[in-house]
Amino acid sequence: MVRPVSLEKPHKKIKIAFHLRDHLGWTAGLVYLETLFQALKDTNPDDLSIGVLGRNGELSNGLRFLEVADDVIAFQSIERWTSTWVIHGLGSRLLHRNLVDDHLLKKHGIDVVAFGEAPQGSKTPALGWIPDFQHLHFPEFFTDRELRDRSLSFSRLVERSARVILISESAKRDFERFAPQWTDKARVLHPLTVIPDAVYGTDPNSVCATYHLPRRFFYLPNQFWKHKNHITVFQAINILRQKGIQVFLVCSGYSGDYRHATLFSELLLEISRLDIRDQVALLGVLPREHVFQLMRQSICGLNPSRFEGYGMTVDESRSLGKPMLLSDIPAHREQNPAGAVFFDALNSEELAEKMENIWREGTPGPNSNLEEAYRRELPERRRKYAESFMAIVREVVK
Repeated sequence: MVRPVSLEKPHKKIKIAFHLRDHLGWTAGLVYLETLFQALKDTNPDDLSIGVLGRNGELSNGLRFLEVADDVIAFQSIERWTSTWVIHGLGSRLLHRNLVDDHLLKKHGIDVVAFGEAPQGSKTPALGWIPDFQHLHFPEFFTDRELRDRSLSFSRLVERSARVILISESAKRDFERFAPQWTDKARVLHPLTVIPDAVYGTDPNSVCATYHLPRRFFYLPNQFWKHKNHITVFQAINILRQKGIQVFLVCSGYSGDYRHATLFSELLLEISRLDIRDQVALLGVLPREHVFQLMRQSICGLNPSRFEGYGMTVDESRSLGKPMLLSDIPAHREQNPAGAVFFDALNSEELAEKMENIWREGTPGPNSNLEEAYRRELPERRRKYAESFMAIVREVVK
């Protein structure tokens, strides 16, 4: 018996190469990228191949991603007076193309480059990624050179990208202000929070004991960057102290701000000047699982930031069923977690009043009902997240 010949074309995977360059060294960016990788792997295993690309140094710092990637594309340094150097030079000058790097993408069969630019002159479409436009709102936090370089790099990325991924509607509005001629390229992909199952099986008091923390506290897990606005919280704690109300604050996060090298020492001095040293714990950079346990144990999550592109800690606290005390900024209003209390980021008196109310009424420890609800919803949220990203990919892959 002769079997009928199938006329269907064999299934072709979409091959996506993600830049690592823009995310190494930035915790939220790493989490964002790692979560997207996992969602794509879980929901589209037969439809796509995930690659990572970058220079050798960038790739060596991104080992956590190399372990889950299907392919690794390493752009090589070009040595002078070699044939590769000649080809690269001629391509750049005569064709305005990076022939060497573009050939490497073609060799690996890459259909689309994500979270960065494709090589100059390449026909491979690119999905750019801009997390925020903070420099438009707070130019005083940047040097003149940083403002110029940031705008130039964003402009080049937007022009060379087929689509630009933004992490919130508020960021999209800033994009439309920044590049009104390219508004058709903007696409919003909200981050997804994934809480590992192991988190729920751990008693958060064990982590609190590690750091000798009290049972009740507010938790502020932000880097010590100037716009994160720790100073307003310290002032609010002092206002309450003068009223005889002693609240406790736990802070974690990286203590360096390259734009304001003395900021952390200035905050330490302010804590001493306000005489609240016994009410503030500064824990530095913590393992991610410890951050989740401190969120679970806290009476309330706190984010006083003057600016956010999205505000990842807000979504994390919401996913763990914790109430939030948030600065009244567009990104926080956009998330608008249930039961959130908002305050003017520069009004320490208002913040103190709202902290007092929560301190009197708040309950520490996990909320098992809300945590279980999140766990039930996660698979569907993860599927929709992956599908939303793939919908953007299919817009540009012919």
